[in-house]
Amino acid sequence: MTHVLTALSTAGSALGATLRRNRLFLSLVLIYTFAAAAVGLFMGIPFWARVPPVVLTILDILKLFLIIIGTSIIVWRFIHCLLRVKPDKPVRWLMSDLRSILRDVTHPVDGILCFMLIALMSASYAFFKDLIPVVNPFQWDTYFAALDRSLHGGADVWTLLWPLFGSPTATSLINVAYHAWFALIYLAVFAAAFDRRDPERGTVFLVSFALTWAVGGSLLATLFSSVGPVYYEAFGFGDTYAGQMERLKQLNEISPVWALELQQKLLEGYQSQSGMRGISAMPSMHVATSAVIALFGFSYSRVLGWLLTAFAGVILIGSVHLGWHYAVDGYLSIGLAALFWWVAKILTRRFGATENYPQSASLAT
Repeated sequence: MTHVLTALSTAGSALGATLRRNRLFLSLVLIYTFAAAAVGLFMGIPFWARVPPVVLTILDILKLFLIIIGTSIIVWRFIHCLLRVKPDKPVRWLMSDLRSILRDVTHPVDGILCFMLIALMSASYAFFKDLIPVVNPFQWDTYFAALDRSLHGGADVWTLLWPLFGSPTATSLINVAYHAWFALIYLAVFAAAFDRRDPERGTVFLVSFALTWAVGGSLLATLFSSVGPVYYEAFGFGDTYAGQMERLKQLNEISPVWALELQQKLLEGYQSQSGMRGISAMPSMHVATSAVIALFGFSYSRVLGWLLTAFAGVILIGSVHLGWHYAVDGYLSIGLAALFWWVAKILTRRFGATENYPQSASLAT
C-alpha cells in the first residue's frame, strides 16, 4: 500500500510540474475552449459533443508521428552506433542507449499534454468557424476585392499572378505545397511540443500558434466575415472572379488542381449544413500559420528560417492563385503572425516558467 501511495504521489508531483511548466499555453487554450462552450450555451448550440471526434483525430495523428519519429530515432542511433561508436556488441549498446533516452519521461509527458491541448484548441476553432455566418453574415467580400484592386494598380491580383503561375505544372505544384501545409503544421507542433532542448522556443511557438487561431481565426474572422474569391459568385457578390475559377477548372482537366474538389465540398457542406462547411477568408490561416512557422524556423537556424519563409511565400501566392483568398487576407495575416510572435515572446518570458524545466538526458556516444 505504501508503494502505491508513493507512486501516486510521485505521479501527482510530476503532473503538477508538467502543468506548471506549460501553464501559459494551458491557460490560453482553456480560455479559448471555455469561450467556445459559453457561446454554445448562450446560442443553444452544443459544443462539448463536437470535441471528441476532433480530439481523437488529432491523437491519431500524434500516434502516427510517435511511430515515425520513434522509428527514425532507432534507425539514427543504430547507424550512429555502427559508424561512430563501433562497440563490440552493437545491439546491447543500442538497447542501453535507447533506455537512457526513455529514462527521461518528462519530455514525452509535456509533449503529449501540449498535443492534447492542440486537439482541444482545434475543436474550439472548428466550432467558432461554423458559427461565423450565424453571428455575422458574410458581407466584407466586395470591400476586400476593391481594396485589392486599389493596392495593385486597379487590377485583380489573380490576373497579375496568372502570367507567372498560370501553367498546369506551376498551378499543380502550388496546389501540392498548399496541401503540404497540413503536414507542416503537425510537424511544427510536434517539434514544439516534444523538443524541449530550448523550452522558451517551443513555448513561444505554441503560444503564438494559439493566439493566431483564437484571435485571427475566430475573433477577426467573425468580425470581417468573408468567403473569398472562390465563393464570390455563389454568395451573390457578382461574377468578378468567375474567369479565374473557369481557368482553374480548365487547368484541372490537364493537371489535377485538388483545391477545386475541396472548395466544392465546403460549399456543399455549407449549403446542406453537414460535413465540412467552415468557410472563412479573412484572415488567411494558411498564410498566418506559415509565417509563424517561419519565425519558429529562425529560432533553429537561419537556413531553416529562410526555407520556411520561402514556403510561406508560396502559400501566400497560392492562397490568391487558387482562389481561396484576397491578397489583403494574406498581408494582414503576415502582420498578425509577427504581432502574435512578439506578444508570445513577452508572455513566455513573464509567465512561461521555462526555468523549471529539467535538463534533457544526454544521448550515449
